[in-house]
Amino acid sequence: MISQKCLHFIDKTGETLNSSLNEQICVGLDNAIIIVFLTGSLSVITVVGNILVLISFKMNKTLKTVNNYYLLSLAFADLIIGTLSMNLYTTYIIMGHWALGPVLCDLWLAIDYVASNASVMNLLVISFDRYFSVTRPLTYRAKRTTKRAMTMIGLAWSISFILWAPAILFWQYVVGERTVPPEECYIQFLTEPITTFCTAIAAFYLPVTVMAFLFWKIYQETEKRAKDMLSLKGSCGSTNQNKTVSEGSERRDGGSIKPNQNNPSKSVKEEDNKDPEQGSTIKSQQGSPPSSSNRQGVTMTIKDAALAKRFALRAKTEINKRKNEKKANEKKAARTLSAILLAFMMTWLPYNIMVLVNTFCQNCIPETLWALGYWLCYVNSTVNPMCYALCNKTFRTTFRDILMCRRGFNEL
Repeated sequence: MISQKCLHFIDKTGETLNSSLNEQICVGLDNAIIIVFLTGSLSVITVVGNILVLISFKMNKTLKTVNNYYLLSLAFADLIIGTLSMNLYTTYIIMGHWALGPVLCDLWLAIDYVASNASVMNLLVISFDRYFSVTRPLTYRAKRTTKRAMTMIGLAWSISFILWAPAILFWQYVVGERTVPPEECYIQFLTEPITTFCTAIAAFYLPVTVMAFLFWKIYQETEKRAKDMLSLKGSCGSTNQNKTVSEGSERRDGGSIKPNQNNPSKSVKEEDNKDPEQGSTIKSQQGSPPSSSNRQGVTMTIKDAALAKRFALRAKTEINKRKNEKKANEKKAARTLSAILLAFMMTWLPYNIMVLVNTFCQNCIPETLWALGYWLCYVNSTVNPMCYALCNKTFRTTFRDILMCRRGFNEL
């Protein structure tokens, strides 16, 4: 709908413009306002969401796990995209040309591509980390330290920087000229569709294929362990039942005290024939009540047994609690990883499909569709913090505490 205020403003200026041109100007202004509102809102949400991730990691000590260090690195890359990339690209779209000069153009592109590639590399590292944690729980988790995680994060950012920054900044000096027009901003060495196609394969399709394969292997291993646990519980239950039955039969058979299990009656008769007085003494001892020392010994034995049983039960409960906490953390990590990978594929796939189409059919993709696809890649940085909150209760409660100013600001 064309803004009536815009038409009234143009009429008052006294410009000698026809009505159709006035309407075109107003439509452009209205579209620009809508674009600024939508992209500005997404930028604010992206910045706030990823700052919440960084503050949560600082505030809540339970979030300082090795896996969450990778999420912290991912949030830092997303924060750069939300702060810088989104706003500069919106300005470029609305103005219709690049007005900040070639130096800032190359700097923006370098930072944008390095941060985006770092996001992909961090996702790869997270996928490999989850894969080795599930498939090699004993050997890998001993090596899974904070120092190792920081090293992997440093490698992810270093590789991303080496792959993109020098080529973007210095390609014009390598070929001897700058072929990008002053009013435009794009990567010079990606002017050929085949080059763009190869970079899309390396930067998106190959990492996505590896992530999908690793996630499938993780799923298979998790299902296999669940089946093994069910079968193990079933076998343990039948073993305990057989043991209980055998113990009950032993109690029924061995309820009386037998001096000689081979021939108890003969033994009693021989004792009686040998020494009647001794036999009477034995009988009197058997018939007399136990002494106080004997009673005390029996009482202490019962107390010790009860105390040992109590300690054993408490230790078993603690072990089960830790196992349950470990399983819960594994489930949280798996849910978070699956949500992040799904969001990454959904937001990056449209643009990379257009890259493939453009390789074989140039001028088939409208400029508006290119802009939407490129912007959708940025939206991935908006969605990631939501994935943490939806899939991880600790992140969710910490986000809520920060937004409601409940706790922890004195620790910052």
